[in-house]
Amino acid sequence: MRHDLHVRVVDAATGELLRELTIDPTRDYQPTGRPHGPAPKSTKP
Repeated sequence: MRHDLHVRVVDAATGELLRELTIDPTRDYQPTGRPHGPAPKSTKP
């Protein structure tokens, strides 16, 4: 369910609220294609 910038994720079978979020319109939520986490450290001597 979505209402304005507030999103609620609900289990369809039980009606249990699983997550509640507020969307930040200034943020880009699209993936960049880069792997998650810090960049790997170089192993070159």
